[in-house]
Amino acid sequence: MENTINQIRSAIGGISGLLVAAIGLLIVVTVVFGDAAGMGVIGNITGLVDSFIGSGASLSSIVTLIIVLSVLNK
Repeated sequence: MENTINQIRSAIGGISGLLVAAIGLLIVVTVVFGDAAGMGVIGNITGLVDSFIGSGASLSSIVTLIIVLSVLNK
């Protein structure tokens, strides 16, 4: 049972690492090609952060931001 849990954790860690790398790559593509890339990655990230700390922010927004940052730092 413990081996299965470790395999699941490893798989989830690999998937999250891949997604974080993809986000970094998409940001670079957006910076290099601008609007011609057809992706609004930077605008989406800005909107996400604004929803955490913008005028409608609450304590739950701050807790969610902390959780997201802790997941990205692992």
